[in-house]
Amino acid sequence: MKIKVKEGQTLMDIAIQEFGSLEASLDIARLNDISITEVPEADTILVLPDRVYNRTMQQYCKNNDVSPATADDNSGINLHIFTEQFTTEFK
Repeated sequence: MKIKVKEGQTLMDIAIQEFGSLEASLDIARLNDISITEVPEADTILVLPDRVYNRTMQQYCKNNDVSPATADDNSGINLHIFTEQFTTEFK
């Protein structure tokens, strides 16, 4: 699976967006031969690991269009991951 990086996304942002787990960021870095701290340029295509890290969080992030971009706080991308719905769903 591959993904196109959005403006201001770090590998950790992509790991949350696609897998609901920061653990995936290490595998994304390895698969793409880049540093875990590197901020890839927008529109870069990254290869993603073919595994599940946390199915519940992955589904939550997909269902709620979680798409963090913490390297650029002016991106207009929704950074509110832990909404009231999250709190209700995961008490």
